[in-house]
Amino acid sequence: MTVQLVAEGRAFSPSERRAIEDIADAAARDVQTLLPALPKPLTLVVQWGKDVIPETGETATTVLAASVYWTVDPDRDVLSTIRTELRPTLFHELHHLVRAVSVRGSSLMDRVVTEGMATAFERDFGKANPPWGIAPPEVMDWTRELLRQPDSAPVDRWLYRHPDGRRWIGLRVGTFLVDRAARASGRSVAQLAAVSTDEILRLAEVR
Repeated sequence: MTVQLVAEGRAFSPSERRAIEDIADAAARDVQTLLPALPKPLTLVVQWGKDVIPETGETATTVLAASVYWTVDPDRDVLSTIRTELRPTLFHELHHLVRAVSVRGSSLMDRVVTEGMATAFERDFGKANPPWGIAPPEVMDWTRELLRQPDSAPVDRWLYRHPDGRRWIGLRVGTFLVDRAARASGRSVAQLAAVSTDEILRLAEVR
């Protein structure tokens, strides 16, 4: 994996640079083994920023077809953030790249399932326990609430932060649905990467 460091405002230390490169290379190799459809060559762009997940001090996004942009808060313990968060984050984002190769869809439920699948993948294979992957006791109520929404419903409020104060509704429901689908099908999250949204919902017995 090619690593590009955007050092505006503060340079990356040698130990930070080395940790990023080592973790990124290992994560890419491990994901490639689990998901052979992973695009190549891959690029990781690391940049400073304050608009991050408060709990982790970082955030990421994919840029198709083979790039991940990772934003890190420079005012946190950066080396700790790298060592703790980069590997599971890459598992999450690289899963997105693989799923995008074979599954098209931009509806709210497409995004819910896609985010849930990537979250389950980072949990199961990246050895993480992200709070956005934990189903609340009322998860079936949240599921029915999401299924009532139109395909064009605003994604940010349902995936990340709802006006009523709830966070990660879509990610937590998506992870719950994918877990149900995995149990019903006897397949791992890695093996479900190319399965359509409708089939995941059918296997999860919610549609």
